Amino acid sequence: MILFTADKDTSAPFLIMEKMQKKEFLHLPLEQYRYRVSEEESKQIQNHMDEFAFIIHGNLRNARYFTEWMTQNSMQEQVRRCVNIVLDKPTAEFLDKYDIPAIQPREPAKPIDILEFMLRISKEGNTLYPTTENKTEEMPGPLKELQMPVAEFSVCEEVTLEEDVLKDYKSEVGKNPINIVLLHNRSSYIRVKTAFPDLDLSAKTVVAGSLGAAETMEKEGLKPDYLAKGSWASIAKVLDEI
Repeated sequence: MILFTADKDTSAPFLIMEKMQKKEFLHLPLEQYRYRVSEEESKQIQNHMDEFAFIIHGNLRNARYFTEWMTQNSMQEQVRRCVNIVLDKPTAEFLDKYDIPAIQPREPAKPIDILEFMLRISKEGNTLYPTTENKTEEMPGPLKELQMPVAEFSVCEEVTLEEDVLKDYKSEVGKNPINIVLLHNRSSYIRVKTAFPDLDLSAKTVVAGSLGAAETMEKEGLKPDYLAKGSWASIAKVLDEI
């Protein structure tokens, strides 16, 4: 059994992969989020919606809370007039429930695929990028480097996991035969150690999902048994070979 602690929304593209559906996961998300929008920022976005040609939904979590904002402020028609772009199938399917057609340039798509698509269709206008407060995301950077106007719009924030949820998680870890621990990113190592102090990682097969995760482990004298290249596809490949 594989202990996996990523947020359900951002890990959705990983969990629907055919190879991963054959694996047995103990999925205990240690990240929890809630809708949060600055009233001032919301008004600014509403006042300038007609200037946006593109909306890039970087993951399912951002799309979920953006549509909540959209619904609360009756912005459905303005959003539908934009070219809505996604990186993965779960996000596209979620937007479809709101009758928002979404374009996925490639399966799976990377930021470079989105940039190439935007440049190819030669549509003029600004880009709106819904994001999570205090989370650095890959996509806005390349847009700014190419001097393409982009507005990042924070639609949610991370919140502390409730004590009752954490208690249930600890119980699940204690009674399940975990033999693999997947540390998908740098922060997941700290989260796992904090949430499950009695979990002996040295006695488990540990998969570091990125170099950052491996470096964080190594600072505390631990080395991962396997190292992926930072993408969900690379993590799936490593797990499939174990």
